[in-house]
Amino acid sequence: MKKAQMVYRYFAEGVLNDRKRHFTLRGIARELALSPNTVSLAAMQLAKVGAVTKYNGYFGVTSLEKLLVFWSVVRNLDHDIKYRTYSSLGIAEIEKRMPAEVAYTCYSGYVALFGNDVSDYDKIYVYATESGLKEVMRRFPEMELQGKPGYSNILVLKADPVMEIMIEEHTLRKAAAPLTQIYVDLWNNKDWFAYEFLKKLRQRIEDKYAKAILQ
Repeated sequence: MKKAQMVYRYFAEGVLNDRKRHFTLRGIARELALSPNTVSLAAMQLAKVGAVTKYNGYFGVTSLEKLLVFWSVVRNLDHDIKYRTYSSLGIAEIEKRMPAEVAYTCYSGYVALFGNDVSDYDKIYVYATESGLKEVMRRFPEMELQGKPGYSNILVLKADPVMEIMIEEHTLRKAAAPLTQIYVDLWNNKDWFAYEFLKKLRQRIEDKYAKAILQ
């Protein structure tokens, strides 16, 4: 995932989960280990569409909805997929056999956080550290579904540096990717059931954001 998108996630998670009102350029740069110039360029892209506003010395999120839409449009989920394979095991069993060095996203991420009140699904997407990727490959070696060449139901994405730290330090709730990351990943997913999960998650985010800005 590109560095700018790490900044988008920082803004989105900050206002949604930490109820942050003010974000300083240097503070973001320090937290994400990015240059202030990289952070500034990313923030100004959001400012152009009215997602954030630049004030004297800090940025403020003015529209979480616009932020998530902008991030979703520029996100390229397929570009981050580093490993694909197929397993004949059921999805629940595959999820149980995943190593600790992963973070669940898309359907598995939603279900880990909220349970499945949406739909059945037949694919699992996870972010993995380098060691996590190797372990997934060991547990689920390359395989194809007979009669459906190229079909995969296990898809492993490369974790960005900040996500790697969250995975390694086990700071993610229920081993799921950050909520806003799951949202943009679902938005970029082509599976027919992705839209059903997206609708449910959008409502949950809207409800949580409404509570955050009122407190």
